[in-house]
Amino acid sequence: MNLRRIVNLPVYLWAFVGLTLLSCNVTKNVPDGKYLLKSNTLHFKVDLPLTKKGELKSNIEKIIVQKPNSTFLGIPVKLIRYNTGYKKFSGDPQNYQIKNKTVEPPVIYDSTLKKRTALNIRSFLFNKGFFYATVTDTTILKNKRAYTTYNVDAGTNYLINKVTIDVDDKIAEKLVNESMDLTILAQGADFSYDLCEQEKSRITNLLRDYGFYNFTSDNVSFVLDTVNKQYFRDIENPFESAINFVAFQKNNKKPTLDVNVVIRDNDGNAYKRYGIRRVRVMPDFQTGKDFRDPNMIQTTVDSVQFRYHNRYVHENVILQHMVVKPGRYYSQTEYDQTLSHMNDLGVFSSVRMTYRPDTTIDPYYGYWLNANLLMSPADKYNYNTSWELSNGTTYTAGTNLTLSLRNNNFGKGANLLTMSVTGGLESYFDSSDAPFFQHFKLLTKTVGANISLDLPKFLFPISHNKVSSANLPRTIVSVGANLLDRINYFRLLNVSTSFMYKWRETQTKTWEISPIFVNNISVPASHITPAFQQRLNENSFLKNTYSSTLIEGENIAFTYSDKEKKHSLNYNYLRAGVEEAGGLLKSIGSVLPLENVAQYLKFDLDAQHFFTYAHSTIATRFLTGVGIPYGKETSTLPYIKQYFVGGAYSLRGFRIRTLGPGSSYIPASTAGNSVIDRTGDIKIEATTEYRFDIVKLFSGAIKMNGAVFADAGNIWLAEQSTGYPNGNFDMKDIGNNFSALAADAGFGIRLDLSGFFIFRIDAAFPIKKPLYFSEAEAESIGYKYYGKGGWTLDKIDPASSDWRKSELVINFAIGYPF
Repeated sequence: MNLRRIVNLPVYLWAFVGLTLLSCNVTKNVPDGKYLLKSNTLHFKVDLPLTKKGELKSNIEKIIVQKPNSTFLGIPVKLIRYNTGYKKFSGDPQNYQIKNKTVEPPVIYDSTLKKRTALNIRSFLFNKGFFYATVTDTTILKNKRAYTTYNVDAGTNYLINKVTIDVDDKIAEKLVNESMDLTILAQGADFSYDLCEQEKSRITNLLRDYGFYNFTSDNVSFVLDTVNKQYFRDIENPFESAINFVAFQKNNKKPTLDVNVVIRDNDGNAYKRYGIRRVRVMPDFQTGKDFRDPNMIQTTVDSVQFRYHNRYVHENVILQHMVVKPGRYYSQTEYDQTLSHMNDLGVFSSVRMTYRPDTTIDPYYGYWLNANLLMSPADKYNYNTSWELSNGTTYTAGTNLTLSLRNNNFGKGANLLTMSVTGGLESYFDSSDAPFFQHFKLLTKTVGANISLDLPKFLFPISHNKVSSANLPRTIVSVGANLLDRINYFRLLNVSTSFMYKWRETQTKTWEISPIFVNNISVPASHITPAFQQRLNENSFLKNTYSSTLIEGENIAFTYSDKEKKHSLNYNYLRAGVEEAGGLLKSIGSVLPLENVAQYLKFDLDAQHFFTYAHSTIATRFLTGVGIPYGKETSTLPYIKQYFVGGAYSLRGFRIRTLGPGSSYIPASTAGNSVIDRTGDIKIEATTEYRFDIVKLFSGAIKMNGAVFADAGNIWLAEQSTGYPNGNFDMKDIGNNFSALAADAGFGIRLDLSGFFIFRIDAAFPIKKPLYFSEAEAESIGYKYYGKGGWTLDKIDPASSDWRKSELVINFAIGYPF
């Protein structure tokens, strides 16, 4: 790199060099005889699989008491800012920048905190079943800097051998014994006190579900027996015991322990079983005076008493979603489900339930509770106006306005009615010699109106009596019309309607079934320009894509997510869907004269896994879709059902809808009014993203996070098309399909506003382009030559303005890419 290129380095690179130089003098404000804590190093030894070892090590790093100053890309930016304004900050320790942690004073090494850390680590490992862990530490003091190292040998953890139960109540003992096949303390599992706490919660919830209202986790304790009796089969012969111990160690067998679960009634109330005698519901509760107000409306339905100021919602709606009922034993799970279901209805701003023992009945006849379900109405109507200004990857400037109205309690049935209208414009920048504002040419106009009705139950033909309210059944009916006008190309009108059932099978599994959906796509010939019509005539794929089509079909989707179950730790997400269209209409085609009916099968899969660590996450995703057209009238999927790649939520190093199909790629320099959407029948996409914390602002209210990522994928046609040579997916030539894969890499910044709003900026660039034709091959078939493609790693040059202009793609988006 010559001197001129060095001088012309981008500003951000010069800033990085400057910060690096400043970081060399971070100890200038450290008092004499004191040391800046520069680093903590943890050497961890344990006999566990790599993933478990990494998780355990990450947790140990969290409990190190004294940590060095935070860094960004290895540079202590906050400490440098503190040193720069040392006089101001040192004289004002309550300065808002220090309190909000936008600057950091130097962390002065404290040996007493090092000793506390060693104690914390031993205690943590003891709770994990490593009863004989050793922790040593050393500190190197050099140039007013302290470098601390912790050497941790966890030793061998104990395995659970046998679990026994000791309960001083016959009914409770029977219930617990019958549930032991669900115990957390499974034989052969690694012992930890965390498992004991989970087992304690399981037993507590179990007994509370059977009416033991006063039972708490304090009634459960554990006695551990760590003597491995296999070592001492003959207690009269100590030599045999020693030999057994050596043999077990030689065979790498871990020691075991027995767990005795002890359940006791500490105050005489734990084993009293309570039933529900009376249930009272107040859907528009205001104050405690409502219990005695004689002017309130009062009705009784199915033995449940309702009291209103105004009849806000139908009683049957509440009863269908209420699990707590009179005449049943108290159940903690039913209590939790009732509150959850009421909140899910979306018509209440607050929901709570109280229980009071009924003292009017002699205990001889049992113990009873009276339940009060108290709720406050939410606003019936929500209005929303959304106006967006955007810069996209196929347009220079865009604007979109959406107006929506939500009725949260339509027909007093907790039905959600949503009506919205939207309109938008997109323009591109023309580099002609015209005046500045005439450079912007209109590219796209969109307008649409949609209405949906979301009911908290199943409509015909499924009776609500056959579905548990615990499954949160919903029926969603929607109707809409949307117009897309691509200037100088075509106009497309899509009128749609759908009918969907949605329910949750378990905490982790959700189903969506649409027994029918209809899309009537109209592309009027009068709005197709002659130039575009000529392109359609020359390209069979485009002709089939941009044609009037009637779609009638059905689909089913299954979603699995254990994010909630695993508390957002190392969780999975899977969504699989199947869609069919045209079968029913074609079967009745002899009765109804229908034309241009789409017939296809679609299969979609979205699989994600998240590896979570203390301050970072590795997010991975594999996405694929296959659309198979069939029938004599169609050879491709309808336009709205086709796949595309590129853009802020896909391959971020390529502009949206400019990649594919197959070995076809439109470079960024040609994007604009000359680009027709690149779509296909088959899609494969994979992404890996490393997300990490950078800095927290305003006490964590705003978080700045970073990411580095790589994306790969493309789209293909199901059948050959003369307009896209090598654009189809060929099962007989996997190597050719692989050569058509595109890949990119990049980095991003995300601003997280308390988890409610995430603004994302990603910068990405291609590292592999589809390997398409040579110049001679392109010329022989009349295909425009854009380069051979392939890997571009040797062409990456961030210091070059030409490279940044042609290759670097900036994506602005809301939320994470997945």
